[in-house]
Amino acid sequence: MANKIKLSIEDIGLITTFENVTGASVKDCIVDKEKEKITFIVAEGQAGIAIGKGGINIKRLEEKLKKRIEVLEFSNDPLKFVSNIFRPIKVKNAYIAEKSDGTKTLYVSLIKDKLGMIKTKSKNARELIKKYFNIDEITIQ
Repeated sequence: MANKIKLSIEDIGLITTFENVTGASVKDCIVDKEKEKITFIVAEGQAGIAIGKGGINIKRLEEKLKKRIEVLEFSNDPLKFVSNIFRPIKVKNAYIAEKSDGTKTLYVSLIKDKLGMIKTKSKNARELIKKYFNIDEITIQ
């Protein structure tokens, strides 16, 4: 069972702004103050609506919030969700293994054509997969 999502007042305000601008439903948002970036996790099938034609909604939000905006599409399937997190990096293979002590590891094999992005997206993947699916570890190959 996944952990409950805890939202601060700031998160709720950001989600409301995002939903008002885009019309997309938001499940969660993660604010990275260091990188001045906000990642919005939108409902499955709503990434296109959230981004808007030619990225217009993202441009509006970045101007309004004065931060970089990233949109990730949620999926109840952890393997599909991890693919969404790593996009545009291609996931060759992903599977979950459970050890005898009950801990779960998600193994992800990537096409390594965008090495600079992998490090950043790996951190996001580890946090989000643990948060939503109680998977203890991610191994990236």
